Amino acid sequence: MFIQHDRKTDIPSNTSLIWQIYKRRSFDVLGLYLLITLLALIFILPLIINIDPYLQNPEATFLPPSWIEGGEFRHFFGTDEFGRDFLARLLLGAQNTLQSAFLATLLAMLLGSCIGFMSAISRRSAQRSFLHHMFDIISSIPSILLALISVAIFSPSLSHAMLAISLSLVPRFIHATYFAVCHELSKDYITSNMLDGASYLRLTRDTILPNILDIIAKNFYQGLSIAIIDISAIGFLGFGAQPPIPELGNMLASGMDLFFIGSYMALIPGISIMLFVISINLVGHGLHRVLEAGVSHGFSRH
Repeated sequence: MFIQHDRKTDIPSNTSLIWQIYKRRSFDVLGLYLLITLLALIFILPLIINIDPYLQNPEATFLPPSWIEGGEFRHFFGTDEFGRDFLARLLLGAQNTLQSAFLATLLAMLLGSCIGFMSAISRRSAQRSFLHHMFDIISSIPSILLALISVAIFSPSLSHAMLAISLSLVPRFIHATYFAVCHELSKDYITSNMLDGASYLRLTRDTILPNILDIIAKNFYQGLSIAIIDISAIGFLGFGAQPPIPELGNMLASGMDLFFIGSYMALIPGISIMLFVISINLVGHGLHRVLEAGVSHGFSRH
């Protein structure tokens, strides 16, 4: 006689499965913590310190950081040549750079992915070729040069630089989406569903889009890193955000002019750009691994 014992099998949730896959690489976890810390600093810390980044104080110019002799704690990173609090300007400048880069990449992703998908499902070869290659001439122009052309036609501003960089990123998403969708459409089960009368809308929602999310995510985080560097480079050249609006690129440029007086005004924005790019790439790599594993094996639905 056998005695059977009831055992409850704990099935991990999708969230725990995602975290188990993500934490397999310690560098990706480190990047996630770094990115969360940076985002918390630039968006929450301004509410705590409550210092006007545009307020000038001629009597407190070129104050060193608080840990250097002569520095003041209320100006933790010191002040610039106009006596403005450097920490407050750094936080606002990081917000401007990151938000502009995110919006530029998001706009490029939406436009490029839609065009790439339409070109992949088009049955007319001429229309497919036109949609697929309509932005190729833009990809041959460096993004910084394209931004310089746009600000020369219009005027130097952060919004014009953002639109130019967004336009330069569109071909990346067009080609990535086109080849990913074509690969999915060539699979037997897609052909079977199409023969059964399934619409492109249903196939896209239920099958194609979930299977190409990892490719779109990979191009998004790579494009976001490129956008941060390009916006900072354009600001460094003086064609992005115009003074007194702070942005990491123009803060780095003004800090280089005063490097021998206050090296911190150049080093801190440069290090900030580097940390953002590194953390975004590490987090993006981890998310790409998670989505790739989800496409390969699938996550359970509860």
